[in-house]
Amino acid sequence: MHISPIDIAVIVIYLVVVLGVGVYQAVKIKSSGDYYAGGRKFNKFYLMMHALGTASHADEPVSVIGGAYEKGLSGIWYTYTYLPLTPIFWLLAPFIRRGRFVTMADFFRARYDESLAILYSLMGVLKMSVAIGAVLMGTAKVFDSVTGGAIDHKWAIYGMTLVFVTYGFAGGLRATVITESIQGPLIVLMSILMVPFGLYAVGGFRGLHTTLDAKMFDLTALGSEFTPRWIFAFSLTALIGWVAQPGIVAAVGSGKTELEGRVGYTYGTMIKRFCAMGWVLTGIVLAAMAAQGDLTSASAAGLARDRERAFGTAMQALLPHGLLGLMFAAIFASQMATLSAQMVNSSALASHNLYRNVFRPEASDREVLYVGRICGLFLVAIGVWLARSMENVANLLTTLLQFSAIMGVVVWGGVLWRRATAMGAWAAVIVLFAYWGVFGPLGMILREKAGLKLPGYFGMFGRERYVFELMLCYLPIGIVVFVVVSLLSRRQPKKQVDDFFMLLKTPVGQEQKLVEAGVKIVYAGSTTANPLELKHPKLVHWGGFLLAAGICAGILAMLYGLARIGR
Repeated sequence: MHISPIDIAVIVIYLVVVLGVGVYQAVKIKSSGDYYAGGRKFNKFYLMMHALGTASHADEPVSVIGGAYEKGLSGIWYTYTYLPLTPIFWLLAPFIRRGRFVTMADFFRARYDESLAILYSLMGVLKMSVAIGAVLMGTAKVFDSVTGGAIDHKWAIYGMTLVFVTYGFAGGLRATVITESIQGPLIVLMSILMVPFGLYAVGGFRGLHTTLDAKMFDLTALGSEFTPRWIFAFSLTALIGWVAQPGIVAAVGSGKTELEGRVGYTYGTMIKRFCAMGWVLTGIVLAAMAAQGDLTSASAAGLARDRERAFGTAMQALLPHGLLGLMFAAIFASQMATLSAQMVNSSALASHNLYRNVFRPEASDREVLYVGRICGLFLVAIGVWLARSMENVANLLTTLLQFSAIMGVVVWGGVLWRRATAMGAWAAVIVLFAYWGVFGPLGMILREKAGLKLPGYFGMFGRERYVFELMLCYLPIGIVVFVVVSLLSRRQPKKQVDDFFMLLKTPVGQEQKLVEAGVKIVYAGSTTANPLELKHPKLVHWGGFLLAAGICAGILAMLYGLARIGR
């Protein structure tokens, strides 16, 4: 099946609507704070859609559906590694909001020193560029598998890139979040649309169980890479790296109050957990169709070469014209939501933290905003170039996750331990990066892809199935070095440390206390406190955590139940 004029019309209409809504937000951008943090005025719904949009880019369905096609239900762990962490997001969100930072580089400047802020900015910009490339690559894989290569995927990528760059350039985070209120429902639709068509094609849940081996419905799939220790290692690495993600301040700290950040991020990502059920069921359905001989020989051959073609193959096999275009619109929705956020976040690091703080401290706010927009264009161009040299989405996802964990160790150390020093943080980063680089993906690339004659231990844990071994290889030594060097080096200035912890302890709405104590506020934005947080802080904090934990347990139970329907 190829894309019809009806499908093209649906896609074009969607892109035009999103472009118009996004560009209109430019009239409301008055400062760099508006551009990078939306004035910290977003409500719960907008932050939920922002969390869903930025977290649900199509390279994840590509990985999950491909993993489920090959390994069954356990393929969901490509994204469900975050499920045990979701209640923890509720606990951590208010502290990110209380930092009053524009980016996480501001954290490193406030807690450690300028050199670490520069390091984080450079690493963050690099990570965002690679992430943009990964998202674009995921789009290319889906487009190629649906069209069979009849239409060059670069035209889809260029068209989508033109739209998100235009509205992101004009309206910044505000345009990104507002357009995500349209894109969020489409992402949910993308996740579940093919399931009923697929179940009908294979004879329902009973047909799935009759056709496929029982191991395909095993959630842990012992014997594959999704073992309990793999899941534990991946989740722990994700938690360590979560606090150091370049976009985390915008995702959690741009709400009107702390409660907006809690509800928005926790339940926005919770919606994604439900969406993932649709992804994994689509992959299992496709495996059943292949086993029943319902796929064309070309599709079957393509899946045998590359399981990550499963998403596009399912679209081609299951969806009629019109709905195929709607699905493409939903895919573009998920991609552009992520890409525009990554563009804005990377430009914030480049302009706010590098340009203003390093090269031109006297730069005006208007100048910073102008430079940020230009940097965003440049970084997207790098991402487009990187997309042409990447081969495997799943490997790339795990690589990015481990990369964030390097800086995450330093973030956690600075928050949990007052004695942490800048010298200890530098030593930890160097050791962590060295061990991760030698034994992890970088070493594997140098030895296997670059053809360098290196010892066999280079890259020995570079593939995604060795996440547990790689974690044991580089995280413990990095933490030990961090502690030892911090103890042996000079303490951070007491005023600096006291100011930092006062920021984290002072709720939104009590900024006057910070002003009176002489604590620097990078960007306050909205300073309205939520009455519920003021009157019942412990109930909100721990009651909300328990509620989120209960819902996560219910999601796992629901997935377990779905796997047993029709047995």
